[in-house]
Order: sequence, then C-alpha cells, then structure tokens
Amino acid sequence: MKTKWLHKASNEKCILFFNGWGCDENPLQHLSSYEYDILLCYDYKDLLLPKEVNRLFEDHKKVYLIAWSLGVYVANLLLKKYENLFAEKTAINGTTFPIDKLKGISPAVFQATINELNKNSLEKFWMRMCGGKSAFNHFKLNVPKRELQEQLQELEVLQSIIQNHFTDWIIFNKALVGKQDLIFLADNQVNAWSDKVEYQERNYPHYCFDKWNSWDEIIEDLSCEESEN
Repeated sequence: MKTKWLHKASNEKCILFFNGWGCDENPLQHLSSYEYDILLCYDYKDLLLPKEVNRLFEDHKKVYLIAWSLGVYVANLLLKKYENLFAEKTAINGTTFPIDKLKGISPAVFQATINELNKNSLEKFWMRMCGGKSAFNHFKLNVPKRELQEQLQELEVLQSIIQNHFTDWIIFNKALVGKQDLIFLADNQVNAWSDKVEYQERNYPHYCFDKWNSWDEIIEDLSCEESEN
C-alpha cells in the first residue's frame, strides 16, 4: 500500500482517506483543505498498513476516516484496532462485502473486469464510474496516472484477499449511498448497510468527488443528519 499527503499543514484535525481501486491522488486534486491534513492510502497490491497511519493519532487531536469504493473493504479489514479512535468513519459508495451478488459487486462482473481489462475496457469502466460521458470528460482531466499492469495486479490481489478474508465486523458509523452508482448498485449498498449503519442516499454516481470543492465541505456535508434523496 502507498500513502501520500495531499495536504499537510500541522492542523489539529486530519482525514485518512482510503481510495478506490486503480486510483491515485489525481481524481482528488481539485479538493482544497483548510482545517484538515489529508493522508491518502491507495494501491492495494499489498495490505501492509503504513507507519504514517499509526502516527496520525499521536499528531492530531481528531482523525476522520473516509473510505471510497473498494477502499471501504480495505479500511474495514485493516483498521479495526483503531475503530474507537476515529471521530467519524464514513463509507462512500462501497461496502464491506465487495464481491457479493446482493451486497457488493457481482462475482461474475468482478471476474469479467479482471479477464477483460485493457486500455479500452478501463476507459469504459471510468465512464460508468462517473455516471456518463459528461462527468467522464471532467474526470479525464485528472485521470489516475498508473500503469495498466499494476492496476490489474491490484485487482487480482484484492479479489484473492476478499475471497479469503471474511469480516464479521463493521467499523463505519455512517455511509453515503449513490443512487446512480453503476459499480456498487444502490440496492446492494442498502442491503449491506441496512439495520447496521446510518446511511444517506444521494443522486450521485460512483465517483462523486466532483460534487464538493474541499475536504472540509465533505466532512460538513456528510455530518448532516438529514439525507438529500
């Protein structure tokens, strides 16, 4: 796993962000930050928790966890021992059952993504992730700059880990469900979170970070109790 400080100014508050598969900092670079240091975790070809994560709780008074897509599963798997140290723990468009016909991505679809991954199929995946051509044109300006072969390796590693490491715990206390999500279908997300975690439903696609201008805005927005259906 790799880490990168997106913003670091010795703030008292920090956001630990677990990224989605195949991504890096580029799709998030438009997000400013005023009150928060931001540590990004990404590239899950191995799931060794970086030392920077341990130090977050020593260096900051409040640490917020936000995880997106397959990063939701990875964060849930690795951060259980820190569960009570976070101020809030929010999942965005992902579940703790990422390869599951009813609570995640269909196993057949997940396998097909691996089998058919190439430059063209990845671009189609990005477009579905963004919810259509219009949003994808914006995303293309900040597309992840990673090698296709390592993205494939990352997905294969994640598939193996998910299939062999069942978790019966959920560390998250809230979730955002994108009603226009074409990757983790909204119904499946609701199935995963219902009766377990407080969740909000929004008319968002899978990649929804273009809905916000700053990390501060994300924290404030997702802390609101009233959902925007």
